[in-house]
Amino acid sequence: MFSSAMELIQKVPASSADDQMIDDLLYAIARDNECEILVQETGKLNDWFSLLCRKSLQSPYTNAKWQFAKELKNHSSNDELNELIFDFLSTGDEYTERMALESLAVIEPAQAEKYAVLFWNRGKYAEGSYEDEYQKIMALHVLYKVNAACLDKYLRLAEESNYHYLKMNAAEIREKMQASGVIRTSSDLR
Repeated sequence: MFSSAMELIQKVPASSADDQMIDDLLYAIARDNECEILVQETGKLNDWFSLLCRKSLQSPYTNAKWQFAKELKNHSSNDELNELIFDFLSTGDEYTERMALESLAVIEPAQAEKYAVLFWNRGKYAEGSYEDEYQKIMALHVLYKVNAACLDKYLRLAEESNYHYLKMNAAEIREKMQASGVIRTSSDLR
Protein backbone atom coordinates (compact mmCIF):
# COMPACT_ATOMS: atom_id res chain seq x y z
CA MET A 1 0.00 0.00 0.00
CA PHE A 2 2.82 2.37 0.91
CA SER A 3 4.67 1.70 -2.36
CA SER A 4 1.52 2.14 -4.42
CA ALA A 5 0.72 5.44 -2.72
CA MET A 6 4.28 6.68 -3.26
CA GLU A 7 4.21 5.68 -6.91
CA LEU A 8 0.88 7.42 -7.40
CA ILE A 9 1.95 10.78 -5.96
CA GLN A 10 5.26 10.65 -7.83
CA LYS A 11 3.84 9.71 -11.26
CA VAL A 12 0.35 11.20 -11.39
CA PRO A 13 -0.20 14.95 -11.24
CA ALA A 14 -2.54 16.09 -8.48
CA SER A 15 -4.70 17.80 -11.10
CA SER A 16 -5.61 14.32 -12.43
CA ALA A 17 -6.80 13.02 -9.07
CA ASP A 18 -10.37 11.81 -8.77
CA ASP A 19 -12.36 11.28 -5.58
CA GLN A 20 -11.40 7.61 -5.31
CA MET A 21 -7.69 8.38 -5.70
CA ILE A 22 -7.92 11.07 -3.03
CA ASP A 23 -9.76 8.78 -0.64
CA ASP A 24 -7.25 5.98 -1.22
CA LEU A 25 -4.32 8.30 -0.56
CA LEU A 26 -5.88 9.74 2.58
CA TYR A 27 -6.55 6.20 3.80
CA ALA A 28 -2.92 5.22 3.12
CA ILE A 29 -1.66 8.33 4.93
CA ALA A 30 -3.92 7.55 7.88
CA ARG A 31 -2.58 3.98 8.03
CA ASP A 32 1.00 5.33 7.95
CA ASN A 33 0.39 7.29 11.15
CA GLU A 34 3.20 5.63 13.11
CA CYS A 35 5.93 6.63 10.66
CA GLU A 36 4.33 9.67 8.98
CA ILE A 37 6.46 9.10 5.90
CA LEU A 38 3.66 9.43 3.34
CA VAL A 39 2.50 12.79 4.63
CA GLN A 40 6.10 14.02 4.66
CA GLU A 41 6.69 12.78 1.11
CA THR A 42 3.42 14.38 0.03
CA GLY A 43 4.67 17.56 1.67
CA LYS A 44 7.52 17.66 -0.87
CA LEU A 45 4.96 17.85 -3.69
CA ASN A 46 3.09 21.11 -3.20
CA ASP A 47 0.12 20.30 -5.46
CA TRP A 48 -0.51 16.95 -3.78
CA PHE A 49 0.00 18.35 -0.30
CA SER A 50 -2.37 21.25 -0.92
CA LEU A 51 -5.07 19.00 -2.37
CA LEU A 52 -4.84 16.27 0.27
CA CYS A 53 -4.51 18.69 3.16
CA ARG A 54 -7.77 20.39 2.15
CA LYS A 55 -9.57 17.11 1.48
CA SER A 56 -8.42 15.58 4.78
CA LEU A 57 -10.61 18.06 6.64
CA GLN A 58 -13.75 16.50 5.13
CA SER A 59 -12.51 12.93 5.38
CA PRO A 60 -13.34 10.40 8.08
CA TYR A 61 -9.62 9.68 8.55
CA THR A 62 -8.63 11.31 11.83
CA ASN A 63 -5.12 9.90 11.56
CA ALA A 64 -4.68 11.73 8.27
CA LYS A 65 -6.09 14.98 9.68
CA TRP A 66 -3.67 15.25 12.56
CA GLN A 67 -0.73 14.45 10.29
CA PHE A 68 -1.67 17.27 7.94
CA ALA A 69 -2.22 19.63 10.90
CA LYS A 70 1.26 18.74 12.15
CA GLU A 71 2.94 18.95 8.72
CA LEU A 72 1.31 22.27 7.84
CA LYS A 73 3.95 24.21 9.82
CA ASN A 74 6.52 23.09 7.25
CA HIS A 75 4.56 24.98 4.59
CA SER A 76 4.43 28.29 6.44
CA SER A 77 5.34 30.26 3.30
CA ASN A 78 2.05 29.33 1.63
CA ASP A 79 -0.46 31.88 2.95
CA GLU A 80 -3.44 30.23 1.27
CA LEU A 81 -2.66 26.88 2.92
CA ASN A 82 -1.88 28.52 6.25
CA GLU A 83 -5.49 29.60 6.60
CA LEU A 84 -6.41 25.92 6.90
CA ILE A 85 -4.73 25.79 10.30
CA PHE A 86 -7.80 27.46 11.79
CA ASP A 87 -10.01 24.68 10.39
CA PHE A 88 -7.73 22.07 11.96
CA LEU A 89 -7.97 23.90 15.30
CA SER A 90 -11.71 23.21 15.36
CA THR A 91 -12.08 19.65 14.04
CA GLY A 92 -13.47 18.32 17.29
CA ASP A 93 -10.66 15.78 17.56
CA GLU A 94 -8.36 16.41 20.53
CA TYR A 95 -5.14 15.19 18.94
CA THR A 96 -5.73 16.97 15.62
CA GLU A 97 -6.46 20.21 17.43
CA ARG A 98 -3.36 19.78 19.59
CA MET A 99 -1.13 19.23 16.54
CA ALA A 100 -2.74 22.26 14.89
CA LEU A 101 -1.95 24.39 17.94
CA GLU A 102 1.68 23.32 17.72
CA SER A 103 1.78 24.29 14.02
CA LEU A 104 0.07 27.60 14.73
CA ALA A 105 3.07 28.62 16.84
CA VAL A 106 5.14 28.53 13.62
CA ILE A 107 2.53 29.74 11.14
CA GLU A 108 0.93 32.56 13.14
CA PRO A 109 2.91 33.15 16.36
CA ALA A 110 0.84 36.24 17.14
CA GLN A 111 -2.33 34.11 17.14
CA ALA A 112 -0.73 31.17 18.92
CA GLU A 113 -0.72 32.81 22.35
CA LYS A 114 -4.44 33.57 22.10
CA TYR A 115 -5.27 30.01 21.07
CA ALA A 116 -2.97 28.47 23.69
CA VAL A 117 -4.77 30.39 26.43
CA LEU A 118 -8.11 29.39 24.89
CA PHE A 119 -7.09 25.72 24.83
CA TRP A 120 -5.97 25.90 28.46
CA ASN A 121 -9.20 27.51 29.67
CA ARG A 122 -11.88 26.13 27.38
CA GLY A 123 -12.95 23.29 29.66
CA LYS A 124 -13.82 21.15 26.64
CA TYR A 125 -12.57 17.95 28.27
CA ALA A 126 -13.38 16.61 31.70
CA GLU A 127 -11.05 17.76 34.45
CA GLY A 128 -8.72 14.91 35.27
CA SER A 129 -8.88 13.44 31.75
CA TYR A 130 -5.79 12.83 29.69
CA GLU A 131 -7.31 15.05 26.98
CA ASP A 132 -7.49 18.01 29.36
CA GLU A 133 -3.95 17.39 30.61
CA TYR A 134 -2.44 17.02 27.13
CA GLN A 135 -4.22 20.14 25.84
CA LYS A 136 -2.67 22.07 28.71
CA ILE A 137 0.77 20.55 28.06
CA MET A 138 0.66 21.69 24.44
CA ALA A 139 -0.60 25.12 25.50
CA LEU A 140 2.43 25.46 27.80
CA HIS A 141 4.85 24.48 25.05
CA VAL A 142 3.26 26.90 22.59
CA LEU A 143 3.36 29.73 25.12
CA TYR A 144 7.04 28.96 25.68
CA LYS A 145 7.78 28.74 21.96
CA VAL A 146 6.22 32.13 21.20
CA ASN A 147 7.75 33.71 24.31
CA ALA A 148 4.32 34.72 25.60
CA ALA A 149 4.12 37.33 28.33
CA CYS A 150 1.65 35.15 30.23
CA LEU A 151 3.90 32.05 30.27
CA ASP A 152 4.89 32.42 33.91
CA LYS A 153 1.24 32.51 34.98
CA TYR A 154 0.51 29.25 33.17
CA LEU A 155 3.69 27.62 34.44
CA ARG A 156 2.53 28.41 38.00
CA LEU A 157 -0.93 27.01 37.24
CA ALA A 158 0.71 23.85 35.88
CA GLU A 159 2.91 23.51 38.94
CA GLU A 160 -0.14 23.83 41.19
CA SER A 161 -2.23 21.34 39.20
CA ASN A 162 -2.94 17.70 40.01
CA TYR A 163 -1.59 16.60 36.62
CA HIS A 164 1.67 14.66 36.87
CA TYR A 165 2.81 15.10 33.25
CA LEU A 166 1.76 18.74 33.14
CA LYS A 167 3.95 19.40 36.20
CA MET A 168 6.85 17.53 34.56
CA ASN A 169 6.54 19.61 31.40
CA ALA A 170 6.38 22.84 33.41
CA ALA A 171 9.58 21.83 35.22
CA GLU A 172 11.30 21.07 31.90
CA ILE A 173 10.29 24.46 30.49
CA ARG A 174 11.55 26.21 33.64
CA GLU A 175 14.87 24.34 33.27
CA LYS A 176 15.16 25.45 29.64
CA MET A 177 14.39 29.02 30.61
CA GLN A 178 16.97 28.94 33.40
CA ALA A 179 19.60 27.37 31.14
CA SER A 180 19.05 30.08 28.54
CA GLY A 181 19.16 32.82 31.16
CA VAL A 182 15.53 33.80 30.77
CA ILE A 183 14.82 33.35 34.49
CA ARG A 184 17.00 33.42 37.55
CA THR A 185 16.70 31.40 40.71
CA SER A 186 16.78 33.04 44.13
CA SER A 187 20.39 31.85 44.57
CA ASP A 188 21.33 33.84 41.46
CA LEU A 189 20.07 36.99 43.13
CA ARG A 190 22.53 36.81 46.06
